[in-house]
Amino acid sequence: MTLCLHLHGPFRVTSDGEIVPSLSRRGQGLLAFLARQPDMRAERGLLADLLWSDRAEAQARASLRQELTTLRQRLPEGAVQADRQAVWLDPGLIRVVEGPGTFLQGFDLPSEGFEDWLRAERSAHEDLPPAPADAKPPRASRPALAVLPFTEIGVPPEDMFADGVVEEITGALGRVREFDVVARQSAFALGPGPVDARMAAETLGATYLVEGSIRRAADRVRISVQLVSGTNGRTLWSARFDDRLDDLFDLQDRIAAQVAGQLAPNLRLAEIDRAGARPPADRTAYDLMLTALPHFWTLRPEDNLRAIDLLGTAVDREPEFAYALALKGWAHAQQAVYMWAREPAAERATAFALADRAAELVGDHAPTLTAIGGVYGQAGDDRKLAETYITRALDLDPSNAWALIRKGWMHQYTGEVDAALETFDRAERLSPLDPFLHQIVFGRAATHYRWSEDPTEGLHMIEAGLLRFPGVYWPLRMVAVANVRLGRMVAARTAAARLMAHLPHLTIRYLKAGLPPIATHFNDDYFSALHAAGIPE
Repeated sequence: MTLCLHLHGPFRVTSDGEIVPSLSRRGQGLLAFLARQPDMRAERGLLADLLWSDRAEAQARASLRQELTTLRQRLPEGAVQADRQAVWLDPGLIRVVEGPGTFLQGFDLPSEGFEDWLRAERSAHEDLPPAPADAKPPRASRPALAVLPFTEIGVPPEDMFADGVVEEITGALGRVREFDVVARQSAFALGPGPVDARMAAETLGATYLVEGSIRRAADRVRISVQLVSGTNGRTLWSARFDDRLDDLFDLQDRIAAQVAGQLAPNLRLAEIDRAGARPPADRTAYDLMLTALPHFWTLRPEDNLRAIDLLGTAVDREPEFAYALALKGWAHAQQAVYMWAREPAAERATAFALADRAAELVGDHAPTLTAIGGVYGQAGDDRKLAETYITRALDLDPSNAWALIRKGWMHQYTGEVDAALETFDRAERLSPLDPFLHQIVFGRAATHYRWSEDPTEGLHMIEAGLLRFPGVYWPLRMVAVANVRLGRMVAARTAAARLMAHLPHLTIRYLKAGLPPIATHFNDDYFSALHAAGIPE
């Protein structure tokens, strides 16, 4: 069996014309680098430093060993070989496919060494023949973000606390994978003191800048952070974080998690505004994905259909755009679970097909892994499969609020009350103004009403959520069941009637076909309660 490494255009590994799935981003980078070396061979130390230049030497070498083990499991035996000094590819099993187009189009890694090599390789390939006139345009690059040195007030110049905070924030943001993060060394090369935002952005090639200041007093620390547009210097978002001075490393980790958790959705909103300002005909697949997000997260049927339409156009323009594929699958899963579709089984099948395709392409992109896990968790009956993708997303980006929300719902589905509440609380701490906040509010409420002997507290939380998010009506299902459990049949029938007014096609049979199969509480007692409230069989 011969493996083909396609180095121009989007990087991919194929066997008999089929893409080899589930290779991590660093695994792909290792293969691409070896493919360009003499005899497809490189020293282990060089590879470790190239792919994990942000880590200490021992940790980088351990990461290389782990990556080699994974590649050997997923590629034909003997394709990747190694000894104590070097790693190489077997030329009898590997064929490098050259061609027109950008070298490793759209490829990046959060490793300064690899990015330097990639820039050099792309420059060396600039004189290759141009792509055919009918070739699809390259996907628009993601925004670039630079974290500038923070100002620390009232400390001696040799104090390194602020530098440590910036290093941790840079690392945490680099794991988000929704944008590129300029290496810390480049940002620090601008020197200490205030700098002009537009000049710094131009120098660093950054679309956005993160600026901040730190003030310490006794055992307390206050960190102020701003997200700034590199185009006009305008502040797009600002926040203040107060914490206590205990173990400095733990403090830096906590601050980094909070900053990354809150900054990422605000940067996403800035990118959505930028994409929306472009004429629809000029939007790239990336722009279309961004434009779809506000429709996707409202949990309103007309918006969800609009999101599916926009994501479908994005996939038409970029068939291997894994994030758009996964988000479209998630939107189809929502068609079933929120009772909007007339044929929930068909929506679930479509969702699975899109998620399966995205899973073949995903690599280590945490947002895409979260969306795949969202599909498998809402539309599938294999909890372990869904958890695998959510866990991978959180391993890559522990501050990913959407992944935490889905994890919380999976705990809630099976009555793991403490774990569910803890996970929802953490998601809200990291992203208190998240556009998926309604999922946190109703997830927490569902945990209280479904798994408490007395559902009164949970019912009050659901009713408060319905007032807070008036366009969302699927939780009326929970209101009806809670009132039946409490013997309040008039209130139960009123809730069911309100739900049926929005969803006249709703029946018990429909619900059994559309609700998440992994949720153990969707049992005979649950459906009997809905029937008693007025939902027809």
